[in-house]
Amino acid sequence: MSELIVALDGMAPDKALQVASDLSHLQPNGLWGFKIGHSLNFVGTEWVAELKKFGKVFVDLKLYDIPNTVENAVVWLSSLHVDLATVHLSMGRSTLERIADKGVGILGVSLLTSAIPDECKRIYGGSPAETLLKLFREASNTGITGVVCSPQDLHLLDQTDSDRTLLRVCPGIRGFKDDRGDQQRTVPPARAVSEGANLLVVGRPIVGRTDYLNAANLILNEIGLVN
Repeated sequence: MSELIVALDGMAPDKALQVASDLSHLQPNGLWGFKIGHSLNFVGTEWVAELKKFGKVFVDLKLYDIPNTVENAVVWLSSLHVDLATVHLSMGRSTLERIADKGVGILGVSLLTSAIPDECKRIYGGSPAETLLKLFREASNTGITGVVCSPQDLHLLDQTDSDRTLLRVCPGIRGFKDDRGDQQRTVPPARAVSEGANLLVVGRPIVGRTDYLNAANLILNEIGLVN
């Protein structure tokens, strides 16, 4: 069963809470909860607690540091009772194993959906597919909850996670008429579900619209048809 995460990144704190409140009744229809990034996470612990009233919370900080620093950050996130948090898979297996059981579902970020092949070759020394396979191998059997990747890359994840034990969280979801923004590898919601995405992360196609409730309902209906 695939569900929807609404990304509140880039919004004013009060507006983000209002949007979450307005959408919260959609949970029985497939709304998992809400994603926040750096700006909203740093508003304060009381604000995060308020957001928790409207659904589950996914904190997207994409942590990348030495093991002790990352572990401390994950423990802090656990104290806020957030449900999911992101770290970079490129930190390696030893760090992933160390933080896998700290009370927060850990999602390993693979290759950003804004990545382009030339940059991937320069930074990682291989094609996007080669890089993804390396990163997915680091995630396997570490105890983390899941990975974050484009729906276009899920077939590669199947090569290292054929039993689908890892939760598959997919950003880069866009309708055919939506502006891609800085996302390079995007797919429509129905295709993401058919490719095996468990959680679809959608921001601007929902919160960037005046009638964000209707936009969310349209996506949930599309997901529901495939489910």
